[in-house]
Amino acid sequence: MHKIEADIRKWSHEFLEVPNEKLNGLPPCPYAKQAWLDDKVVFSINTGLDGLAKEVADFNEHDYDIVVWANEVLPEMEYLDGWCDGVNEAMSIAGKDMHLMVFHPDYDAEQAGLDFLVEEDVVDESLTYCMVFVQRLSPLDDAALSLEKSGYYKHFPVDVFHSLVIDRRRLRNEGQN
Repeated sequence: MHKIEADIRKWSHEFLEVPNEKLNGLPPCPYAKQAWLDDKVVFSINTGLDGLAKEVADFNEHDYDIVVWANEVLPEMEYLDGWCDGVNEAMSIAGKDMHLMVFHPDYDAEQAGLDFLVEEDVVDESLTYCMVFVQRLSPLDDAALSLEKSGYYKHFPVDVFHSLVIDRRRLRNEGQN
């Protein structure tokens, strides 16, 4: 197993799947554990942006719930975020049920008001990589709707909630028209 895959699996097990009082007692990713158990996660590691583009193009050719693209060569955070936003907009316009979610080490969760989503000593500090989760938009938004009703997002700053949930919902709704 690649060291980045092992690190991501550890992060998931020790953080994403662990209940958090600031998320109404739910884990940061309430669906991660089941995705691992069902073997619905696949990795694309150190394949560059060309590899990410290939994962996007091939996404509907397999039955995974999520492709985790991870890269040690870091594109600028703004570039990667803009690239993924552009793909998300294009997928919405084309009516494709897909969404890309960026994780970049230069993103400061504490500064964004998400200090409750920062956990020390969970990941290998000697590794530096960014990630993009490629997944279907409709189940992601359905899950967000359910989580929203449970109070999951009540500690999220309004601007972060809008960028993570409301903007994604807009993409889904526009893609259905």
